Amino acid sequence: MDHPDKSFHRSSSPAPLGRAVALLDARYLRWIAKLEDHDGASGAALSRERLNELVQQALQRSLGRMALLRIYWYADSDDRLVCNDQTLRLLPSADTDGSALVRQLTADVQALVSGGRVDAILIGSDDDRLLAVMESAKLAGLTVCVLADERAQAMPRLMQQDPNWARLLREADRRVIVRSGELAHALAGQGHAPADDGPADGFEETLMTVVKAWWDELTDDDREGLRDELPELRGLPPEVDRDLLLRGKNVMGRALNFHEKRVLRSQARDVTLATSAEPPAA
Repeated sequence: MDHPDKSFHRSSSPAPLGRAVALLDARYLRWIAKLEDHDGASGAALSRERLNELVQQALQRSLGRMALLRIYWYADSDDRLVCNDQTLRLLPSADTDGSALVRQLTADVQALVSGGRVDAILIGSDDDRLLAVMESAKLAGLTVCVLADERAQAMPRLMQQDPNWARLLREADRRVIVRSGELAHALAGQGHAPADDGPADGFEETLMTVVKAWWDELTDDDREGLRDELPELRGLPPEVDRDLLLRGKNVMGRALNFHEKRVLRSQARDVTLATSAEPPAA
């Protein structure tokens, strides 16, 4: 008598449940949820109580059977909330260029990799300085995802509008999409509506005017020092960052929002490093 083939029963059993950890920058989530005030300020405090459920559902849509073990929440102020399966990582309020965030998030990813107890990580950030640790995690066998809003579904357009963010998204194994309205609903406190408008039309040209005026006012020694310093910093020196943000605020008539700040900093780096490649005048 032939024995029944048991391979069917093995193949029809559910896939094993994977384990994931999310590492989310509060400023980034506020931006993609469009919860900044019209003047670029941070607005009302974010509510994290419903965040686990939202992230869990988004991970399952993208990766299938996946259990969210924990969320690491990176913020520059203590919201006093106590949420299950969430860990608050406090960053210095003076971390305007995101360097402290990158260092802390990198250290946490490295610890997760060395621990070997998770299968996937979900990063909520647009900082392309995280590319190195993302690649290390991928080489260690983890599935690396980046949280994004619906703009990530139109990658060719995003590559033109925000190349640094697009580069980070392209390097991820998966782009976990959460619609901005859905995220805003989960994060916003009662009665706090998301801002309807994004950056003003033509803001890139306005900010480039600011950058060119700043560059023209620098001495030759200052320019040379920046050319040497920027490749190592992968950001802007704090004093340069403060100067540019103040100039941008004065020109725009308000504080710059999250996206405008990133564009301004990127333009300043591009102008500085591009001029270093120019041949000397004959």
